[in-house]
Amino acid sequence: MTRRITFIIISIVLVGLLVYSYVHFSNLKNFKNNQTIQAIPTDASLIIQVQKPSRVSNIILNGISYNEPLLKFHWFKSFFTFLKEAQGDTLILNEHISHFIKSKPITISLHPLGKDDVKPLFTYSISNKAQENGFINYLEENPDKWIIHKRKYNTSTIYSIKPTGIKTELYVSFYRGLLMISPSSLLIENALRQLRSDFSLMSDKTFAKLFKTIGNNSDANLFINFNNIAHTLSKAFSPAHKKKLSFLSHIASWGEFDLTLNDTHILSNGFLYTDENQTKINALFKDIDPGSTKINEVIPDNASFVQSYSFDDNEQLRINLKSYLQKNGSYQAVQSNYKNLDLKDPLESTQQKVFNIIDKEFSYIVNNDTENNHNSYLIVRTKSKSKTMKLLTNLLNSDIEPITYYQLDQQVKYPIYQSKAAQVFPTLLSPFCPEPPQKYFTFVDNYLVFSNSTQKLSDLIYAHILNKTLGNSKYHQDFTDMFSYKQNMFVYCDISKIKSLLPGASHLTLLNPTRTQQESLNQFYGLGIQLTTAANYLIYLNACVHYMPMRESEPETVWQSGLDSTIIGKPALVINHYTKEKEIMVQDKSNMLYLLSNSGRVLWKKKLDAQIKGEVTQIDFYRNNKLQYIFNTENRIYLLDRNGNNVEKYPIDLAHKATNSIAVFDYDKNRNYRIFVACANRKTYVFDKYGRKITGWKAKATEGQVSQPIQHIRALKKDYIVFADDKRNYILNRKGENRVLIQSDFVRNENSLFYLLLENNIPSLVTTDTNGNLRKINLNTGECKMTKLLHSKEDHHFIARDITKDKGVEYIIVTRKEVYTYKANSKKLFEVQIDGDLLPTADSYLFSSNNKKIGVFDKENNKIYLINSNGTIYKNFPLRGESRFSIGFLNNESTKFNLIVGGANNYLYNYKIE
Repeated sequence: MTRRITFIIISIVLVGLLVYSYVHFSNLKNFKNNQTIQAIPTDASLIIQVQKPSRVSNIILNGISYNEPLLKFHWFKSFFTFLKEAQGDTLILNEHISHFIKSKPITISLHPLGKDDVKPLFTYSISNKAQENGFINYLEENPDKWIIHKRKYNTSTIYSIKPTGIKTELYVSFYRGLLMISPSSLLIENALRQLRSDFSLMSDKTFAKLFKTIGNNSDANLFINFNNIAHTLSKAFSPAHKKKLSFLSHIASWGEFDLTLNDTHILSNGFLYTDENQTKINALFKDIDPGSTKINEVIPDNASFVQSYSFDDNEQLRINLKSYLQKNGSYQAVQSNYKNLDLKDPLESTQQKVFNIIDKEFSYIVNNDTENNHNSYLIVRTKSKSKTMKLLTNLLNSDIEPITYYQLDQQVKYPIYQSKAAQVFPTLLSPFCPEPPQKYFTFVDNYLVFSNSTQKLSDLIYAHILNKTLGNSKYHQDFTDMFSYKQNMFVYCDISKIKSLLPGASHLTLLNPTRTQQESLNQFYGLGIQLTTAANYLIYLNACVHYMPMRESEPETVWQSGLDSTIIGKPALVINHYTKEKEIMVQDKSNMLYLLSNSGRVLWKKKLDAQIKGEVTQIDFYRNNKLQYIFNTENRIYLLDRNGNNVEKYPIDLAHKATNSIAVFDYDKNRNYRIFVACANRKTYVFDKYGRKITGWKAKATEGQVSQPIQHIRALKKDYIVFADDKRNYILNRKGENRVLIQSDFVRNENSLFYLLLENNIPSLVTTDTNGNLRKINLNTGECKMTKLLHSKEDHHFIARDITKDKGVEYIIVTRKEVYTYKANSKKLFEVQIDGDLLPTADSYLFSSNNKKIGVFDKENNKIYLINSNGTIYKNFPLRGESRFSIGFLNNESTKFNLIVGGANNYLYNYKIE
């Protein structure tokens, strides 16, 4: 017989007994002052009180979103099934079951028995003697359901109940309005013996004080005896990990926590309390106010476990720590470890200097990869990097030289050190942190960072440079919003990585999930526990488990670089004129412009007045082979050097708002640039590179607004300046005079440009109109031919590119749902349907002379697609992305292309294209 059947049968027995007593209710003597807590033996390690079991049951069944992923675990599935059957009255066919369950609170406690065993005790309060008598009669009148024996224990009767066909026995007894049920007769005896005495948990001043703090509106109240809980938990852990549980006894004497279940969180708040004669964690924070934290700015966002401390008084913390260690008998070990460092100053003096240099917080971190002991960090925020280095050199009485460097590029170089003097920090802070690393150290700003691996220090530095930190993580920001901004201690654990945190620690499925169970755990962001000092030896605790099903796994990128806001537009690959390698220029929604190195480091950022219209162009303003960036917003034309500084008299303020992006032409390839822009007054303007208006431009005002950039096309030694507004098209010469008059004019599609075709030495321009028809304009005669491509009018984008191995160009049209490709004779080559909402823009990419592809962006699902020239989707696509994208080699040694795209949560993604 399976465990589940056994569990249900036992539950039937329990519920049946309760129901029968309710059915036989009469007007006999009512019980008074029958609190269940009085029956709980004082050796309890954990106590749960549920005042309204039916309400909690309904929340678990219908009021939380995370029961679905938890159902992948057998223990929760069995529990969920039992609750569902009990709520539906299918366990006991009795009309009073529903009301009885709703009216009876329950207290469950766990108790140590023997060396390794733990047993539960279930305690109910009974309203009157009639219920007790009915319960007893129900036991004795159903011999077909169980074998029952009874014996006297002092003046009470203990019933032994063994359901038919099951080996498990239950023991039941009553005393003055209390019903006690347990699989251990010894626990029943202990409870009865305690009820006859004048001593109970309420006689314990520590427990009694906490009991007064319980919240009446919570779903459950949890009490933990920290002196005994390690023994209770040890049964679930391997021998190697049992000893590590001893730290629990140092937390407090007792803790009380009010539990609340809501749709996406399990919340808990309460107090830790320690008898004033004991030395627990509260002694460390005595007379220390909580502090705010900034250390998340340095902690990598792949951290699995974080244990942080914040405080407002360094000296008081030092005094508290010394007293704590002396009272616990651990100070001698610190003295011994310090002596091994062989430093010149005595311990007391060094402690004062070290704690004085700490700037109110430090943290112990374990990152994602935890297969060895090289994956942890100790991060100490110092008041000054230079003062800290001076302290270390004074302690050692000699200079400390780097043993290696982390060098990201020519501008970024971090020294990494190894010194016994620096080990004084992990040595003195070890009581706060489990086995802190101490072999190597570096500085990130004023943060002193320790690790047992130089590679791990390099990883942390790189994550900091890219803003890949908890402080920059939207997920973690949402998570920490559940807590106060001030604390003395904060513990964070990424639930999805708990297996790697505790490998081989336990047989529990939670720590050894299957693949399906791991996918369920991935939907939970983390567990957070915040401790804050309160009055009278109390510590306030706030805890939260956050269910975050929309949290996506990290995309497999070369790097991700965090910006200040969401990326807009298409990232531009620009040339570093010194290295000849590529860098990335991008703008975010706050109008901040960034230049990033090819390693993802932000080289500079500059606030603009508005969003850039169109794309960024590079010019050689000074004709010295050094490049600048030119672009415009609706108000200004900017010219920046590679350091982000304005060039000459730029930016140039426009007299009227620009309606399109500037176009920069170098007619004769002599770097005598011309800058074209259309404005809201329906005039087009031309400037030289100094921003001076060209007086020779004679173009008349347009009939409508020009939204796309003006184009320069050269065909058969003739220059054409071409553009369109929302009324008609314009083909002009370099002076702005009409060069070609279109015989049958049309309104060009808003997202289409002109493309040059040269057939039989006859130049033509091709584009599409607002109805999706192909339009071909003969530049010699102005004749305009029309060919139907789309069957209906819809938003679309048109480009003409040679993407196949055939001669001539292909026509590509992108709508909201499809990508169409046609041959030059308008015959359809292929059609790609995308289940989403495509941005009506296509980009073409040249991988080689025979390998060309099309890129599109699905803005509904935030996916990017790369389409082969035969209409198939390129391997490994779609990828996650939230903008148009650029593809190219970022450095001279690259053998694989990089794809740069805006990502989620303000990140810029760099994918490697295989």
